[in-house]
Amino acid sequence: METNSTTAKIKVLLLALILVFGQFYSQIQNGAVGINTSSPNSNSVLDVVSGNNNKGILIPRLTENQRNAIIINRPQDDGLTIYNTTEDCFNYWSLADDEWKSVCGQLGKAVFTVDCSNTTVMGTYVKGRELTNSNYLNISVNVTKIGNYTISGTTINGYNFYGTGTFLNTGVQTIQIAGQGTPQNVQTDDVSLTANGNDVTCTPAVSVNVLSPAGSYTMSCGSAVANGVYKVGTALNSSNTITLPINVSSLGSYTITTNTVDGISFRGSGTFTSTGNQNITLGGTGTPSSTAVKTITITSDSQGGVPTTCNVSIIVVVPKKTVLHIGLESAYGYSAFTGPSRSLMDSPTNFGTTASSIVKYEGFTHTSLGNSPSSASLQAALNAKPDIVIIGYNYTPNATEAGYIASYLNKKGIVIALTDDTGTAQNLFRGIFSDPTISASNGSGAGSVYALSNTDDPILNGPFGDVRGKNWGEDASTTVNISGLTSGFIPYSYAQPINNATARTGISGLRSSNVSFIWFGDGGFLSNENANGNPYSSNTIEPFVAPSSGGYFPVQKATYGSAGNGYSAGGMQVQNSILFANMIAWAVKQAEFSGINTQ
Repeated sequence: METNSTTAKIKVLLLALILVFGQFYSQIQNGAVGINTSSPNSNSVLDVVSGNNNKGILIPRLTENQRNAIIINRPQDDGLTIYNTTEDCFNYWSLADDEWKSVCGQLGKAVFTVDCSNTTVMGTYVKGRELTNSNYLNISVNVTKIGNYTISGTTINGYNFYGTGTFLNTGVQTIQIAGQGTPQNVQTDDVSLTANGNDVTCTPAVSVNVLSPAGSYTMSCGSAVANGVYKVGTALNSSNTITLPINVSSLGSYTITTNTVDGISFRGSGTFTSTGNQNITLGGTGTPSSTAVKTITITSDSQGGVPTTCNVSIIVVVPKKTVLHIGLESAYGYSAFTGPSRSLMDSPTNFGTTASSIVKYEGFTHTSLGNSPSSASLQAALNAKPDIVIIGYNYTPNATEAGYIASYLNKKGIVIALTDDTGTAQNLFRGIFSDPTISASNGSGAGSVYALSNTDDPILNGPFGDVRGKNWGEDASTTVNISGLTSGFIPYSYAQPINNATARTGISGLRSSNVSFIWFGDGGFLSNENANGNPYSSNTIEPFVAPSSGGYFPVQKATYGSAGNGYSAGGMQVQNSILFANMIAWAVKQAEFSGINTQ
């Protein structure tokens, strides 16, 4: 009886299984199992068919934490598949990569956090003015899993922000979320952020200041001041601004922007609270990539038909240049390797990277050949391509050495020559101007004063002063004059001193218009034995003045010159130091933009 009972139970179980599989029309053919099909696919172990084409299958659904709790058995679990409800994506275990892989059709949702402290609102927001492509959120995110993102920022004031895309790399990055709509009210709006459907809480909140409609005002670009120091490869910071004078005729908001030139731009916005003359500040952004002077166009949103554009220039710091000095190395500073003339060059007041530096410049690297270098030493030094060469008393190059200097100039080198030897001057000029008929002669003596021309030239009218129509003074010995030049030069002074009645002809100071060459016929042009740069007590020697108390800024020597031709002793003013500072400023610019090392 026990056997029959067991047999009966088995029959009942078999009948139940038949009924169940019969319900689903299960078939087993050639090792393939079919559900709801009588002919399962022969290449499939399991072929599931929706009888009414309205149902699917569900594989195990796990959260990401539950998935991670699975203890993987390698290699048996290679290909183990689940549906990740956290990621909303199929996952399978990859033995080769030893990790769970996502199969989402695309990359799936990215995993990232929003850095509220580095999220900024860009553009200006004005009541009644539709947002443009300049209105967006700059959002900093840290991506820990690549994939798709959707970020939105909503306000209750008629405009919002929305952006979608794909993160292809992990790590910190910045994205732009575009604005759309039109602000309806003048107020400060908090922006409610969501990232991939999750609320982002920022404390303090990301906020937008909506301004009133624009007022009427005029800009005075001619009086605009660019503040701060600008360096190639260095991002602008809060010190890089433009102070712009304006005159407000009717109240309202203002939005003033510039174009982007060489990677930098400026903008400012706000609301006028009073009419009349006032200054506004435009903040700078970006990183300059060259030392070229940048002409920035400023554009305003002023109403009422007033001019809305003007220009301002931004000067970028020039990188350090090399200077080769040739001449006597003494306290007098004849070649500017020593003395107050060297101090003038190295002073950040004059040439530096501070906001108040006259010439924005990273400084000089100085080398000296001394007073009597060999021809081989000179040639080697010039072949090393120094940016600037300064020659002073008492270097006397022969014709061969003058040829080396001429060759250096023809390769876009820069030479400032201050010489008072006739043979030296003649060799230099014949070599540089390729004219054997040029001659040099001695002129007037110590304390001679020479009038400068009124030519508008960067040496006579430069960043350190306008000396057109003023004077320079001869030091100690005798001025050398050049004759026979017919073209290719800009005269600065002639052979006739203002304090000497004896008639003389020729040129005592000039600049070549073909190569970067400046010459004055006095080897002691820079002479001053006072280390502090104060005026040396003499009317006939040491005309150079650049007091240390003023940061070695060049000034005139107020009492100079020998008596003669109606002038009393010391009754003239000479501008040697100002001329020299302008020469160096010109040389720095030439070296950067049109020099032997210009790229």
